[in-house]
Amino acid sequence: MKICDISIAYNESSGGIRTYIDEKRRYLLENTTYEHLLIVPGDTSREDRHGRITTVQIESPLLPNQDAYRFFLQPAKIRKALLENAPDIIELGSYYLSPWAAFAYRHRLQKRGKNCLIGCYFHTDVAEAYVAAPLKAIAHDLLDERSETLSALAEGLADIAATGVEHYVRSIFRHCDLALASSPEQAERLHEYGVGEVQIVPMGVDLELFRPELRGSDVRRRYGACADDLVLIYAGRLSSEKHVLTLLQALDLLPKTLNAKLWLVGEGPLKDELSTEADSRAAVTLLPYENDRLEFGRLLASADIYVTAGPHETFGLSVIEAQAVGLPVVGVDAGALHERVPPELGFLGPVDDAKTMAQNICTLAHMDRKAIGQKARTFVEENFSWDATFRRWLQCYTTALKPIQHLLPSALIGAA
Repeated sequence: MKICDISIAYNESSGGIRTYIDEKRRYLLENTTYEHLLIVPGDTSREDRHGRITTVQIESPLLPNQDAYRFFLQPAKIRKALLENAPDIIELGSYYLSPWAAFAYRHRLQKRGKNCLIGCYFHTDVAEAYVAAPLKAIAHDLLDERSETLSALAEGLADIAATGVEHYVRSIFRHCDLALASSPEQAERLHEYGVGEVQIVPMGVDLELFRPELRGSDVRRRYGACADDLVLIYAGRLSSEKHVLTLLQALDLLPKTLNAKLWLVGEGPLKDELSTEADSRAAVTLLPYENDRLEFGRLLASADIYVTAGPHETFGLSVIEAQAVGLPVVGVDAGALHERVPPELGFLGPVDDAKTMAQNICTLAHMDRKAIGQKARTFVEENFSWDATFRRWLQCYTTALKPIQHLLPSALIGAA
């Protein structure tokens, strides 16, 4: 059996989707005899094979205003890679041109009396995060002071644009054999898109890698934090849809007596702006994306509170990683966060409300954070692990495969 992932969100500085694919590869190698093929855009075209793991990189341009994320420009090259490697299962992780190459590959197989299974994982709420929200923000910034009527009209146009994207994404999912989401709320969001049956496959966390014992005073000293300082940490994309600037605004509102520090970890289009902000604030430390997962775990565990202001999380992988190392969380009551952060594990407030976020940080700072962190660790241990994720994932695909199993490329190769 050969399984393929196609994604534009896998690169040297990407976050949750890369972790999901890397953990999937680990699981398949350790628990099955299956092969894995990954097709991604890159700065050059090349193919790397290591045993049962193959990565095909297709030369592609950068997305506008992005520093690392690229998009497929020639779906024919994706189709060619699929035909040459003949996967039995394809999972789509993005919705642009790549799905149509997968559908063309399946159609080619069907014309030859073969078949494959195509699934799609709802990693990103594109309509809301990348269309409606930014367009509305632009409308309010430009028009609120000029005309409430024009601002309201622009907001309506943003909703229309988002509806168009929802129709497109719905058409992608309807062409697939299997729809996957990370939580009941995201399954419901897909239903709002117009997608029918959705299988829920939660993500997980490496409980051996992310643990409270990684906390170290040497890490704190390295980044300018004393034992009595309150270290806030955010790890993720430095981009507008993550509302990272709200974290700086909340930091500015904290009382000086807290000795609060903010560590921002990641890469993204806002990095230059945040670098300028960090230069003017001694309390802000901007750190690059950490490829070494153990070092990242040590960094995370050495902070005191995890903070996030992004309202569009479909799962919140960085949040459960923070909880796994024993951190309470302050975030926003939107997206997947109200599923990830029950009241006993932190505080959630309104989106873009820096004042409330600062108040929540203050309240949490004076609570027994160690006890809350122990509860957070237990919460993750009881609900999230990568092995459970991929057992469930494999079960979904195995069930969906049964009607066509005898037509898969690998089955026919074996029969030959």
